[in-house]
Amino acid sequence: MLPALDPKALIESNYQDFLTHLGKSNFSGDIEYSYASRLAVSTDNSIYQQLPQAVVFPKNIEDLSLIGKTANIYEDVKFSARGGGTGTNGQSLTSGIIVDVSRHMNQVLEVNTQQSWARVQAVVVKDQLNDALKPLGFFFAPDLSTSSRATIGGMISTDASGQGSLVYGKTSDHILGITSVMADGTILNTAPMSL
Repeated sequence: MLPALDPKALIESNYQDFLTHLGKSNFSGDIEYSYASRLAVSTDNSIYQQLPQAVVFPKNIEDLSLIGKTANIYEDVKFSARGGGTGTNGQSLTSGIIVDVSRHMNQVLEVNTQQSWARVQAVVVKDQLNDALKPLGFFFAPDLSTSSRATIGGMISTDASGQGSLVYGKTSDHILGITSVMADGTILNTAPMSL
């Protein structure tokens, strides 16, 4: 008979402490330790592979903030955000904790056709957004080769330009405001400055 392995036993103690604390807090998302969950996010669209300690799936901005605030309590806890995993340089990989926002934070929240803007969550895929905008006579540029997988959050973080950017501009030319969560859990809201 083979003994059953406890997936938590393979996680470094400081990460176990962090995840236990997070699980006992107001965190409403999911925490996964299984080898399968960790292996699924150990690669991206690059040639690199790195197995994380665990994967957390926040449900909202408050969960993201709580992850940052809790990580500040524990020494040497590192994490990396992940959306579509389309980066070609291993940007979303870490030996720490993957914060995967793709499970819960992937909605088009509002489209204002009169003012020509949309409010979306970070992991809305570009094609998903354009599917919502097309019947209204709009589209979100630029055109990326990975548009069926690339997320708006990832496009913002890399300022994606892609095909057609000379005509329509790059991602930063289309952003009116961003709600971001900093590494320490601080929530930062940005908007255009009045001149």
